[in-house]
Amino acid sequence: MVKCLDQVTIGKKGTIEAIQTDHVTKERLESLGLIKGVEIEVVRKSPLGSPKIFRCLNTLVALRNDISRQIQVEVANE
Repeated sequence: MVKCLDQVTIGKKGTIEAIQTDHVTKERLESLGLIKGVEIEVVRKSPLGSPKIFRCLNTLVALRNDISRQIQVEVANE
């Protein structure tokens, strides 16, 4: 099932399918390791819900909900 990254629950993993944002933001995310086909896991969220912490290519990345909403992931078993 394809979801926006901000909709994936803590502890779940998914595979990045698409990044639908402006060119500059997309390049920055790709430089952090968020590339199509890479597995990403939701590790935790802040007390107020944004940002969330994600593990991608053995690196922890914090993304605000408005950015993670623009990343499509394929999630198994949901």
